[in-house]
Amino acid sequence: MSVFEQDLQALYFGSMPVEHIFLTEYMPAARGDYVKVYLLCLYHSRMPNDDTKVEDIAHELGLDMAVVENAIRYWERRGLLVVIGGEPLRFQMRSAVQRALSGETLSADNAFVQFSESVYELFGESRKVRPSEISTAYEWVEEEGLSPETVLALLRHMKSVYGPQFNFQRGGQLAVRLRENGTRDVADAESYLSYEESVHKGAQAVLRRMGRRRLPSEDELTLYRKWIGEWGFTEEGVLEACTKTTGAGEPSFKYLDSILAGLRQSGNAPADAQQVTETIRQADEERKLVSEMLTALGARIRLDTAQMIYQELAASQPHDLIVYAAGECARSGKNTLEDLARLLESWQKRGLNTLEEAKKYVQHVRELDGVLYRIYEACSYHGRASKTDREYLERWQGMGFEEGVLLLAAKQASGASSQKMKYINTVLKNWQQNGVTTLAQAEKQTGRSASAPAGRRVLAQQYEQREWHESEMAEKLGVDDLFKEEPDGQKDS
Repeated sequence: MSVFEQDLQALYFGSMPVEHIFLTEYMPAARGDYVKVYLLCLYHSRMPNDDTKVEDIAHELGLDMAVVENAIRYWERRGLLVVIGGEPLRFQMRSAVQRALSGETLSADNAFVQFSESVYELFGESRKVRPSEISTAYEWVEEEGLSPETVLALLRHMKSVYGPQFNFQRGGQLAVRLRENGTRDVADAESYLSYEESVHKGAQAVLRRMGRRRLPSEDELTLYRKWIGEWGFTEEGVLEACTKTTGAGEPSFKYLDSILAGLRQSGNAPADAQQVTETIRQADEERKLVSEMLTALGARIRLDTAQMIYQELAASQPHDLIVYAAGECARSGKNTLEDLARLLESWQKRGLNTLEEAKKYVQHVRELDGVLYRIYEACSYHGRASKTDREYLERWQGMGFEEGVLLLAAKQASGASSQKMKYINTVLKNWQQNGVTTLAQAEKQTGRSASAPAGRRVLAQQYEQREWHESEMAEKLGVDDLFKEEPDGQKDS
């Protein structure tokens, strides 16, 4: 503890010397708030046992902490303030006169002053650059490792693209990209900045095509770089794709990105406007075909989801066959893409590869089922036609039996408790062995003559050969009836 000490009142009401060299060499280039911070720091440095912190300086001057921190960094660069400790930060004030008399020079200080003068010269009367903005720009030199000349080139680029009143924080994002791009010198920087300018102009052209009159955001520029650099589209190709954003509500870069992603996934990434136009035309045509399929299927399915399934189906089957199969699915109440795929697969296994072949097959199945349902009525059976029953019917028709004979045989099976088709098959095999093929012969075989007394009808006449309407057949003939075997255990060889 010193033997002599100052009266605190004398300190509070006394004076503090400020070096003239500070006033002539340092103050003119400094921001007003920074001068305030320096003078208050100088004042507190002369007070014994003073524990003032950076946040206290901000509070006393009514400034934001960020402003005070920028000011301290500024005076560090000028060499008038040095950090000598941390937690909390402790600073030492340096004498401007002593530095001048000792011939001490700090390269960082001189470089910063020269950089500041270059920035002021760059903007001239077009913008009143604040010292804090110069400090921000100089951080790109210190923190990103860029040369002062590279940062000046960056500022010229920002001024040219965004106008002299651009936000310096946005320039910081570009400084990071320059560093990540491995910029070594001004030539590298100017080459990259030229590319950035083309990106900006291209993104702005997209905005104009969308009816927007503003500068592109950083996110929009990022998307445009991806389209041009990573995906290989030309500016003309991107603008051509913009035509797809019309009529889509509020056009946006995000929506355009989805369009270009779809074009890219369609095959080789289109590069120019002509390729984009052709790819869009093909995509529109395919969407129309998919819509036709979904309309026939009667399904509400996302177009992009259905499009992938359609591409798989169309790789092996013609469009008209796909639409026809979709209609058959809808008629039976099975309107999912899985049902459609299964039906087409079953037809393919049957060798049905054209619309004509499929229609002929479905018509044949419907004709068989029309006869089967009349047989079911005659034998009092309630069920759906199965593949096995159709095979029975085709065998009986191949044996030469007409429908009247089949209905008469079905009547014989009406009393059977189960396996009625097997019962009918047994009756018909017996008749065949006995040479019975016509209705008259069958009536005679059963003891029922066609010349029966008046008022009495023969068995065959009691069953009207009903013609089924297409709507009724659609209800009874499901998708499963067209491709899935339903074994009933009645098949008899």
